[in-house]
Amino acid sequence: MGGVFVDTIKRVQDLMQVRDMNLCVLAKKCGISYSTIQTTARRGGQLSVETIERICQGLGITLKDFFDSSYL
Repeated sequence: MGGVFVDTIKRVQDLMQVRDMNLCVLAKKCGISYSTIQTTARRGGQLSVETIERICQGLGITLKDFFDSSYL
């Protein structure tokens, strides 16, 4: 039984683009450092669940919405 892989960085970028938001604005809304997302993206890594939860709060969406590929 395999799961579906979600590129969390790509998902954040898509959600920011739809909202016409840049990384600086998102970081301020979420209370996370700009470098947290930027460094993770540069290294090709994935965001932690805690960081994703904070991003969701800043975007006004749920974790379910974040992982629902049809939601933008």
